[in-house]
Amino acid sequence: MSVSAISSYMMSVYVPSSGATNQAEQNDLEYQLILQELQAMGIASSGDKTTDKLKLETAKSYLEMLQSQSDSSSIKDRSSIPFDDVMNTLNLTITGDLDEDYDTTIDRLDYEIYLASSDEEEEYYQALKDLVESDYNTAKENRISYSSSYSQTSMLNQYLALMGL
Repeated sequence: MSVSAISSYMMSVYVPSSGATNQAEQNDLEYQLILQELQAMGIASSGDKTTDKLKLETAKSYLEMLQSQSDSSSIKDRSSIPFDDVMNTLNLTITGDLDEDYDTTIDRLDYEIYLASSDEEEEYYQALKDLVESDYNTAKENRISYSSSYSQTSMLNQYLALMGL
């Protein structure tokens, strides 16, 4: 089978139509992607492309804001371990992870209690351990009461509702 010069010329000149039909297909594809992203976020579509596009942009901005707040609070947590003074006294490195720092501190205090050479030294390390446990439990209670029972998705839906979207 051979290709004639005329048919090969026609193949090289073929350009798909770029009229309104092609543009409508691209818009539909864009809207389909918007709908998929909204669905993945748990947000209901309005049925209107412009409104849904605005919803998506607003949702993305809101989630970025939540993420930046979460990031900044985790940075703040590094310097707000309630028993950081005890960790410094024991020459321990503060990671900022409350549970990890607690475990490290308690392990070290248990070790110091075990190695204590006098009753006074043992009482000192036991008092530090009691203080760390108390501070840790208070911090955990505060985090639990602070955390909301709402997921980010429900918070986002409430925000969109307030915005009238």
